[in-house]
Amino acid sequence: MENIKKSYIFLGFFLFFTLSVATWLFSRFATTQDILAAPISIQGAKNIVKSEQNVPVGSLTGKDTLVITYDLHGVCVLNGSASALSLIAVDGRTYSVSLADYGQNCADGVQLAKVPLQDFSINQPLANIKSIAIQFWYPTKYGIDIQKIRTNEPSLLGFSTEEARELLMGKLVSQSRIPKITITRAKPKPSLPPAVVTKSTSTSTPPLVITSPPAPQPSPVPQPTLPLAVVSTATNARTWSIRSVSSMKETKDKICNQDDPAFINAWLTKAVEIGANYVALETPYDDPVCGSSVAYTKVWADAIHARGLNIWHRHMPLAFEGIYDTPKDSSKNYLQLISDYIKANPTVFKAGDIFAPIPEPQNGGISGITYCPQNICMFSGAAAFNKWLRDAMTISESAFASIGLGGKMKIGYYGFDGFVAWGDNNPDWNGILEDATITAMGNITIDHYPEIVGDTMENDLNELQVKYPNTPIIIGEWGTITGGDTVSQVKKSMQSAQRKNVIGFNYWHLGMGGNESLIGDGMTNKLAFSAVKLFFTK
Repeated sequence: MENIKKSYIFLGFFLFFTLSVATWLFSRFATTQDILAAPISIQGAKNIVKSEQNVPVGSLTGKDTLVITYDLHGVCVLNGSASALSLIAVDGRTYSVSLADYGQNCADGVQLAKVPLQDFSINQPLANIKSIAIQFWYPTKYGIDIQKIRTNEPSLLGFSTEEARELLMGKLVSQSRIPKITITRAKPKPSLPPAVVTKSTSTSTPPLVITSPPAPQPSPVPQPTLPLAVVSTATNARTWSIRSVSSMKETKDKICNQDDPAFINAWLTKAVEIGANYVALETPYDDPVCGSSVAYTKVWADAIHARGLNIWHRHMPLAFEGIYDTPKDSSKNYLQLISDYIKANPTVFKAGDIFAPIPEPQNGGISGITYCPQNICMFSGAAAFNKWLRDAMTISESAFASIGLGGKMKIGYYGFDGFVAWGDNNPDWNGILEDATITAMGNITIDHYPEIVGDTMENDLNELQVKYPNTPIIIGEWGTITGGDTVSQVKKSMQSAQRKNVIGFNYWHLGMGGNESLIGDGMTNKLAFSAVKLFFTK
């Protein structure tokens, strides 16, 4: 017993001595300076959020590394401007890297990432750097905290005394705490030059735009050359039988502050003007505490149908996404909720409408495959996910039959990201959609923003059509979310989608708010409005 006590005493003394020596070494060899005036907390939901702070004068001079203390809260951040860390010079030039290429992606817990200043490829004195900016985008609700950004002198270790102590005491995230989840992002691409971020010319205050060359996309199998008939462009946009504009910013986002009928009708006048034949109506199935989503949906639906337009129904349960202060809940029977909603609200629907049981269902989280918000996965795996997709269509069709619309609604049109649809940016598989699911849907609908990760619509549609050369494709969401030259982006991406087998395009969103909006305050047309109109009407 006495020997055991002596062993514990010796072990305690050894740990204390090791910590003391390590602390002295960090103090001796690492000189740091915190360049953030205050921590940065970024909260978003399918929107780019940017924060910029001034850098103390001369704080980067003679330094070689930025040490970032941050918490992704489990988010698998994406490449390019979807996770841009930028240094901005006094002359306005901006230099950027992607945080997705550093640290432990998808981790839940505080961690450190070291970013060498040379990775920014700054071509002027470091003394000219006046501010640091960081921005994120993710296709669903997310939250990321940047606690500290420090500089350090060239050294052997590169961490501050405080960080050394945290590392030794196990207070920072470790490999064992990282969830077993496939990273939904491209691998780091060291052969490419670091991205340079340029200022947008948009009249609104835009986020930064990555102008690095698009990254090559890894593939597990050789990609054959596409037949010319697949990639050739259509002769006119009327081949898009579905020409839709999204109302999300005026519907889903305004349940607590609803627009009046006069505004709705003025908004719909713009939808007709741009040449749309569908309006994506995006509201919750159930009512939050602050207002009636069901009643607001009926006002919009009646107005849309009265204008001779069809509706692309993209409704979502509050607890599925965890929105409007409703806790996320994987135990609810969402199939029954969808069926009950259809039966209880028959006048909201009309023959020819599109019905997506839940848009972007993968954002609820697929265990072992995608990020699970709030650490709650709605699906236990790919098989369960596919079965749910098929069951949701079957139950929806049965409910529509009960209200006299059997066989008269277009059902499915979920809106998958490229990762789920064809394994975009993943070397391990070609997507997770089963053949039975593709057959049941009759098409593949993708909600896809390739520019945000430095890719192009042309390249990604080429990849998708290699896997599904004969399957109809609908662009369920795309917009100029990165800002910059929005007209050029519209021409490039929408032209790329004018091809064989692409039968629909939903522009996200008509307005108002954001770089991607086509109308501004006072129902004024923004520059990109006319560009989209050309593709919808010529």
